[in-house]
Amino acid sequence: MAKEYKWGYVDERGEMRIEPRYDDAWNFHEERAAVKIEWARGYIDREGNYVVEPKYQYAGPFRDGKARVMLDDVWEYIDREGNPAGEATPVKMEDDSAGGDAALTPAAKGKKFGYTDRDGNWVIKPQFVQAGPFSDGLAAVLVEIKY
Repeated sequence: MAKEYKWGYVDERGEMRIEPRYDDAWNFHEERAAVKIEWARGYIDREGNYVVEPKYQYAGPFRDGKARVMLDDVWEYIDREGNPAGEATPVKMEDDSAGGDAALTPAAKGKKFGYTDRDGNWVIKPQFVQAGPFSDGLAAVLVEIKY
């Protein structure tokens, strides 16, 4: 039986909100999350719909309505719908894809990840291959898909 791993999103109760179908997934910022399919990155909304189709080499988080992206080795900013928004920059700045803003923290038990509250109590049992921090109420999780 072949194994394949895909990222999806769970809510703070541990319920799968966006089915695992991404090769990589990042935190939500301003109602958008960067996701990767094969080599291309784009943005989804909180329902998992593409709001910016995957085409970028890099896709940073949204801040103040803009995100930094790289297309054809050129850095630029886009708005929440994918339109150009600001001057291009030829240099990559610091990595800004990490971080989170929720009371739940990813934690591991054995080889599986789940989430604990601030007191270390399990809120979402360990069940994921990897787990990112919560941001805007959702967290990216890597799950094994069996065929």
